[in-house]
Amino acid sequence: MLEASWALFEEQGYDDTPVAQICERADIAYGTFFNHFSGKQEVLRMMADGVMTALEEKLEELSKQQGTIEDHLVLLLEGNVREHESDERLRRDLLGRIYSIAYAEAPEDRDRRYHAAFERYIEESVARGRVRDDTSIETLADIVASVVGSFSLSRVHFEDFPIRKRARDAARLLADSLEPRSS
Repeated sequence: MLEASWALFEEQGYDDTPVAQICERADIAYGTFFNHFSGKQEVLRMMADGVMTALEEKLEELSKQQGTIEDHLVLLLEGNVREHESDERLRRDLLGRIYSIAYAEAPEDRDRRYHAAFERYIEESVARGRVRDDTSIETLADIVASVVGSFSLSRVHFEDFPIRKRARDAARLLADSLEPRSS
């Protein structure tokens, strides 16, 4: 049902996709949809959870890779570029709705989960000597998480946002702040 919903929301927009059409695409009975979801808004909430899971997996994968913190930040921020490059108006609208739920309507546990993913990544990066250890992991994670969130929202809201250039510039600036200090 989520795959069918995602495809239809991208094809024709969230507002123009009735539940009956989702059911038809997913090959389920209309009532079955409501056994799983209270409505389309609940589908977006589930999609937001999927976006969160993908971010957690991306950060875990990055923490295991070789390279500098700048290399990792470029991959993280430009990963968002690649995800957004093919966005059309409807896909950007869909992502905007999902991010709205993920950020604005996020229950406390989802917000904690978001920050915890970045904290795990920073903690592993400190352990591997890629990130400074003289500032709290929580503070460093908050900074990186804020930049990632800001980039996601800017890309959705500003069609002409120069995300590729800004991603590289931000990665360089953040890396300068996060790299271990020479003694």
